[in-house]
Amino acid sequence: MKRTWEQKELNSPLPTMPEYPAMVLKLLALRGITKEEEIRDFLNPDYAKLLDPFIFKDMQLAVDRIWKAIEAKEKITIYSDYDADAITACSVMYLALTKVGGRVSYYIPDRFSEGYGMNVEAIQKIQADGGNLIITVDCGINALVETVEANKLGMDVIITDHHELTGELPKAFAIINPKNPNDNYPYQYLTGVGVAFKVVQALYKSQEARVRNLGVVDGWEKWLLDLVAIGTVADCQSLVGENRILVSFGLKVLQKTMWPGLRALLAAAAARTPYDAFTLGFVVAPRINAAGRIKHADLAFRLLISENILEAQNLALELNELNKHRQLLTEQIVSEARSQLELVMDRKVLLAAGVNWPKGVVGLVAGRLAEEFNRPVLILDKTESHATGSARSTENFDMVMALTNAKDLLVKYGGHKQAAGFTLESTNIDAFYASLLQFADSQNFDVSDPVLRIDAEISGDDLNFETLDYVEKLAPFGFGNSKPKFLTKQMEVIDTQFVGAKSQHVRIRLRINDKIFTAIAFNQPFLGAKLKAGDKIDMVYELSSSEWNGLRQMDLKIIDVETK
Repeated sequence: MKRTWEQKELNSPLPTMPEYPAMVLKLLALRGITKEEEIRDFLNPDYAKLLDPFIFKDMQLAVDRIWKAIEAKEKITIYSDYDADAITACSVMYLALTKVGGRVSYYIPDRFSEGYGMNVEAIQKIQADGGNLIITVDCGINALVETVEANKLGMDVIITDHHELTGELPKAFAIINPKNPNDNYPYQYLTGVGVAFKVVQALYKSQEARVRNLGVVDGWEKWLLDLVAIGTVADCQSLVGENRILVSFGLKVLQKTMWPGLRALLAAAAARTPYDAFTLGFVVAPRINAAGRIKHADLAFRLLISENILEAQNLALELNELNKHRQLLTEQIVSEARSQLELVMDRKVLLAAGVNWPKGVVGLVAGRLAEEFNRPVLILDKTESHATGSARSTENFDMVMALTNAKDLLVKYGGHKQAAGFTLESTNIDAFYASLLQFADSQNFDVSDPVLRIDAEISGDDLNFETLDYVEKLAPFGFGNSKPKFLTKQMEVIDTQFVGAKSQHVRIRLRINDKIFTAIAFNQPFLGAKLKAGDKIDMVYELSSSEWNGLRQMDLKIIDVETK
């Protein structure tokens, strides 16, 4: 699908800060960072500037209840979801509570038989197993019935979550959620693992002397930041503000991680050092997610908390194989779903349903096809009685609002504006789809060609290591802080070369003025046939660096090309 090139526009003048190049100030301003203190904080993340966890109005209540459970040797059960954000959150909470003497268990529902979130049968099982206190991670904010059931069975529930509230608040002992409308926490973009870490921070801070007396060194909780970084990047939340601090320091911790499971997983995946946000989002997170998508998320959790090197290595190898299987399944279902969607391309919202489409991959399929077709996509696994689906949206279509509009047709649903899950009776699929299309019309939602947003146009003279150094200072990159995209015009093609196991990539040597650059176009083999020596092109690309034989080199990753 052809993309329209559009240069981002500044809405305010650049600050006067001569210590930084205008290019850097512009890149930051395009991310909404214009004040001097914000700029310095962004370029130099400071762990001490994390917000006080006790800003959450229920935080003191929550930590007091947890310490009471630890003292009384009550059984604490962590109730988790099954994606990478939830599994890292469960691991953070489990490791932190056991470190200070908690009697801790966990419950991770089966994606295939139980589905997302809390369920009454699980609550009853937890109580029958001797549970006294339930702490949710990355779920629970919409668990009205389940919380009532837990209370009825004599258990308190502390909800830690970051999902949107779709109805009234549950009757929980305490609720820690930045999206709780009754709270006043100023940063809305914490992930499930980020919220779990805030609880751990508060827990350790509230009883510093007790924690020290238990033999826990000051600041021990920082060893959990690598897990926090993984879940934060995996959940595609903003990497500006608190999340930037958590991920920046999490990456530092990851380089020397103390967790045998993470070390084994990085080795099994042959991850290159130094680790970065790409490592988190495209190497580690998919393997953690593969457990819940194909088998059971318990595998990934046991890996992350393992203290046994041999066990960790075996679990890491198993996750590696599950991830390969997940990739094959995803490709198969993408192909089958695409064939359905191509028949209804006149619609603003696309929906495809299939029998025996693995519930664990429908979200990935929805994401791939939403990007391909540039419109909201819902993918459903359908049985005779019920259908379970995942939705991925575009930036200008609120999927949770759309599902709320159709809630009378749904058994349950939840998520974020651009990613959500839901369950409904199979007989309601057509009515549900009609409701989505009606909602899209009511919101005046329209489908247009995808837009490629360019941060800045630079000349060959600006294409140098100084520019690259400042670009790299903007890392870690991710949602809300995407890697800058540059445009350079009138570059001359010297030659092209197909590379990759299947010749699926193209390496291009380019000249501008008297400088020569090497660029790579991933999965764009058509460029190798289209471009020839002497062609003049305008190119949109990202800058990065690599080392070869001890020498640093500048890499240009091609995003799009226009021939002149």
